[in-house]
Amino acid sequence: MPALLRTRGINMEQLSSLAVSSMIREVELCPKPGLVDRLNNGAHRDMTPEIFYCSAKAIGPFFKEMLLSTSIDSPSEKVLPEIRPAGIRAEKAMFQATGGINTHKGQIFSLGVCLAAVNRVICQPEEAGINRISGVEILMEAGKICRGISEELKHSGPASSHGEKLYREGGYRGIRGEAESGFASVRLRALPRLKKLLKSGCTPEEASLETLILLYSFVEDSNVLHRCGTGGLKMLRHLSTSFLKEGGIRQQGAVCRLQGMNSIFTSMNISPGGCADLLALTLFVHSIEEAYEL
Repeated sequence: MPALLRTRGINMEQLSSLAVSSMIREVELCPKPGLVDRLNNGAHRDMTPEIFYCSAKAIGPFFKEMLLSTSIDSPSEKVLPEIRPAGIRAEKAMFQATGGINTHKGQIFSLGVCLAAVNRVICQPEEAGINRISGVEILMEAGKICRGISEELKHSGPASSHGEKLYREGGYRGIRGEAESGFASVRLRALPRLKKLLKSGCTPEEASLETLILLYSFVEDSNVLHRCGTGGLKMLRHLSTSFLKEGGIRQQGAVCRLQGMNSIFTSMNISPGGCADLLALTLFVHSIEEAYEL
């Protein structure tokens, strides 16, 4: 008797919509110190929430292309070359929609890879009566898809991106390292914290804010390193760790404190865009878990 596949009626349009929804939820969350949200532009003079909405709308159709391009029975390492052409087209659509502003390049990559991973995990046989999808499965498969991607940072010649420059100067692997690890920052820390906070009675916005600050406290955010160097990264981690130690989102005056952090980060040009991308991925993976829970 053939093994049953764990397909539960969520089609590619729905999966793509969940990815776009996570992008919108991330930008609308506030207050996000140093980042664009629905009330403040943070450390960005060239970005507004409206630009992010236009960007997300332009990118959405390419998520479905990535899903359609994903092989479900080939080795994991063959998947990235399959979905990359759609990712490149998504970047071009983003820049066209935003007038050349990079709003979602990191999320195109991380969400695209994890959409491919979801597609592959869904189509695996059920094991021992287990019929739900876990975020751990998705993220671990994403890590297999991205195995060896940091090698791209080692090519000879002038650095062609901020990521390559940071790798050569300090060995920072950025989003490539995250992806190769199966997005360990999300899998081992952000996703468990989000779920714990929601279970304890926090609202989705409260849980998302504390999860973001948790990411601030330990992620080697390449955007911060590029804009502000190690000094900016130390300040990001110091203020975020203090916020968490003193009660997190449930401490008295938590929102005012986050607004104060935003003022400091804005004045120092600190914008933790890499952490924002990881939060969006956390929200997406959690939405998949909820959608596939029977």
